[in-house]
Amino acid sequence: MTFYRPGGSTKAINRQYDCVYSDAVGTPQGAGGVTGWLPVNQGDLIAVNVSRASIVFGSAANSTVTMSPIAPEAVVLMEMKMFGSDPQATLWPIDQWQNLVVATSRRANRAGWVRLRIVALNNADGTGVNMALQVSRSGDRGAAS
Repeated sequence: MTFYRPGGSTKAINRQYDCVYSDAVGTPQGAGGVTGWLPVNQGDLIAVNVSRASIVFGSAANSTVTMSPIAPEAVVLMEMKMFGSDPQATLWPIDQWQNLVVATSRRANRAGWVRLRIVALNNADGTGVNMALQVSRSGDRGAAS
C-alpha cells in the first residue's frame, strides 16, 4: 500500500486544502485512502478533484505523482461528520463518484467536517487515485439563493 501527501505530513495540508495519493481503500477510521478532515460552514464551496494517478516514490516528503485523464476504476465517497451533539462522530455520505475523473464542487448545506475516501479500487495496473479537496470560506453571507 502506498499513501502519499505532498510534504509528508500525517494531517491535512492546511484547514482549507488537502491532497493525497493512495493505491488502497480507506477505512472509516481513516487508514490509507482518505484525505484529512476539513472544517466547513453552511454555504462554503467544496471543490473536489479525483484522478487516476501513478507515483514515483522518492521519500515521504518528496515524491512525484502523475495524474492521468483516464478515469480511475474506483469509487470515491465524500463524507461528513457533524459538530457538537454528535458524540459518535457519525459519518454521513454526501456524494459519490464511480469510475470518473472528477473536477467539480459542492455547496455545504450544514456545518461540520468533510473528507474524501476511496471505498473501492481496482489497481491491478499498478495505478492509484489522487484526490484533492479545497474549501472556500465564503459561507452564506451574500450568497444568492
